[in-house]
Amino acid sequence: MLRGIDSRCAACGAPRSLLSAPNVSLAGQPSRVGGLLMSLVGSSVLVLGLATSAGLWFLLQSLAPSRSFGWAFAIPTFAVSLLAGLALLISGRRLRNSGTAHRQGVQLEAVRAFVQHRRGPISAADVAGALQLPEPEVESLLTRLAREHATAVTLDVDARGQVVYDFEGEERRWRVLEEDAAAEEAEASRTAAQKRGFS
Repeated sequence: MLRGIDSRCAACGAPRSLLSAPNVSLAGQPSRVGGLLMSLVGSSVLVLGLATSAGLWFLLQSLAPSRSFGWAFAIPTFAVSLLAGLALLISGRRLRNSGTAHRQGVQLEAVRAFVQHRRGPISAADVAGALQLPEPEVESLLTRLAREHATAVTLDVDARGQVVYDFEGEERRWRVLEEDAAAEEAEASRTAAQKRGFS
């Protein structure tokens, strides 16, 4: 995670190198910006190609109305600009989608690391504040993580009305039940030993 020029671990907040792992703040940004630029260039190529082919047609047809010079130059110009513009638009969209997917993957790993480091009940507001991410995005990432570990996650609502995720809730509950059962068994054996001592 990047805070100014200071790079820190998203889970524990310890300083780390910018190149040691994908950065939550920068993940997918080059692909998304590159995709946006490609889409803008593709749109410009389409508009300029259409304008150029129309201009060529009007100019050449006005110079020689009985000939097909206007069509001969306008159609290839339009076809080339159409193909180039569509190729740039499609490539730009794919690049943006891959950048978005990479960003979501890095954010998911950061949330997973934060949850493993916290090892307790956690809300979307806690994670959003720590990772500097929008709360709705964090909510969807926590929901995705909860679906991956559906049998181990417990959900609750805190006093502020926020959903609290506990990714070790079920395990902790079984551990407490086992400890209670062991304590009851030890108490029963101690009581039985005391009864035998009195008898």
